[in-house]
Amino acid sequence: MEPIKTILALTDSYRKLPGIGPKTAQRLAYATLRLTAEERKLFIAALEDSLTKVKKCPHCGFYFEETCPICSDPKRDRSTILVVIDSKDILAIEKTKNYNGLYFVLDGTLSPLRNRNAEAIGIPHLEKEVSDNGVKEVILALPTDLEGETTALYIASLFGKKNVKVTRLAHGIPVGTNLEYLDNLTIAQSIQHRTDMEKGGNGNG
Repeated sequence: MEPIKTILALTDSYRKLPGIGPKTAQRLAYATLRLTAEERKLFIAALEDSLTKVKKCPHCGFYFEETCPICSDPKRDRSTILVVIDSKDILAIEKTKNYNGLYFVLDGTLSPLRNRNAEAIGIPHLEKEVSDNGVKEVILALPTDLEGETTALYIASLFGKKNVKVTRLAHGIPVGTNLEYLDNLTIAQSIQHRTDMEKGGNGNG
């Protein structure tokens, strides 16, 4: 029996989401069909709103509806910029109430095998934001895998030549762990005890 095309299309759509495999995508597709008509309308409306109402800040890369709450805040410390690879990471850090500077969201990490070079992930844009805001310290909150480490070293080398201090989060972040899975205290301590990239990981921000 031929599979229903609509279910196949739904399944393929869910598979595009990170962490969703074929079986999970199929379960989600059938779960969508079991929604009531009203629930489906709300689901569709939410997806449409994500296309028409949500914008990406041209400066930091954070998502917003009206005005970027970070870049438009005059109380923000513009001498520091914290670099992440996902807007969710910004939310995790903001919950700690331990950082009041700017942010920048990279479009991933450096990966020659995936054709992700410095330009592709937005490092030239990061350079511009650092220069335009007179940033004195770049704080790296990148993944601790190989690609994340490669990206961190590249950025440290880049800004080291421009006399911009580069530090990274430290103390309490396990290797391979994403920020969104950490508790607020761990993230707060990581910000407080960030390390200087040029000093081989020693020293407090």
